[in-house]
Amino acid sequence: MPHDDSIPERDKKPLAELLLSIADDKLILGHRNADWTGLAPILEEDIAYSSLAQDEIAHASAFFDLAARLLKTTADRLAYGRAATDYRCAELVEFSDEFDWALALARSFYCDHFDRARLARLARSKYRPLAELSSRLAAEEQIHVDHVDSWIHRLGHGGAEAHERMQNALDRLGDLAQTLFETNDSIRECERLGYYPGDEQSIYDTWLEGLRTVAQKAGLSVNVPVPDSNRQGGRRGHHGAGFAALIDELTEVYRIEPEAAW
Repeated sequence: MPHDDSIPERDKKPLAELLLSIADDKLILGHRNADWTGLAPILEEDIAYSSLAQDEIAHASAFFDLAARLLKTTADRLAYGRAATDYRCAELVEFSDEFDWALALARSFYCDHFDRARLARLARSKYRPLAELSSRLAAEEQIHVDHVDSWIHRLGHGGAEAHERMQNALDRLGDLAQTLFETNDSIRECERLGYYPGDEQSIYDTWLEGLRTVAQKAGLSVNVPVPDSNRQGGRRGHHGAGFAALIDELTEVYRIEPEAAW
């Protein structure tokens, strides 16, 4: 499996773009989930959800490091020094849950199951640093999946109001959930070259089966449209109306002193 110096120059840009789509997903999801610090419904969950948000940001940092090595820059510049249109995250992760706990859980449910399937796929990458990193993070991602699944079960069986709110949240985010599978030219090239083995259809089938199994046990249902192959969304830099403001907030400190060392 190749290291950075043995990867053909022509492969570095699409591979870096793939890595940025992963890192951006995790950075923005971690940022959104961190908003719940001090606000989760119970103290135990306040600590747990904050810890999981930190995990997402740490995972993002690791993928930014890999991309930075390919692009000969720094992880900080990639994370905080780009324009909003340069981010490649899915629209689902940028969605504001409006401090509705059911919506936050539904977003995590879709995203965490996707990340688990994506990491399993990346663990077979012919780019060894990516395969090794993905294998290592897979165990941590399983903790995220187990955590959100326990909440889905808890609310699904938590009485009429809890059940209704959880089902409504899953339904509301069903269409946005398909944005996790949006692709672009770089992702497709990485599939062809073996850096991202498999295809979006196979990961979609695995993901949806896992979601439905958990939801069914909770007395809930999951309805996600088949991903639109022609969608022009976050993976191509087309984000929602509030995304630029979100990035301004996230990058404010970096923009004040980009070269600061912490």
